[in-house]
Amino acid sequence: MRRSWVWGPLLATLGCNIGGRVDRFAPAKGPEGVAVALELRRGGRAQGELLAVQDTALLVLARDTVTLVSYDALKAGRFSQVGDLLETPPAPDFARRLRLVSRFPQGLTPDMLARLLAAHRQAALKVVAR
Repeated sequence: MRRSWVWGPLLATLGCNIGGRVDRFAPAKGPEGVAVALELRRGGRAQGELLAVQDTALLVLARDTVTLVSYDALKAGRFSQVGDLLETPPAPDFARRLRLVSRFPQGLTPDMLARLLAAHRQAALKVVAR
């Protein structure tokens, strides 16, 4: 009986100190999504903040422009403190991780998207497709 009393708190303490730390994970410190650097199939790059992850595309704030980047248009992608995009569309577990560290993990309703576009003085999304 005494052993379980000693090991339980010890293991709980170790469990709380192993793994990533919030103070080292930038997206946990503010409302911004992770930084993203995308390489496009047609050439060129898009760098900015990951706003949302959709089934067919990524929503990115690149150069103060809200941009929808289709997975078909992507050659490669790097997400700070998360990892590299190895396949398009991303594997479900990687897409889930990206969604959680985006600015809008719950997705964007049409009203929220309209307000976001208005805040950046855009009438519509900039779309990057194949």
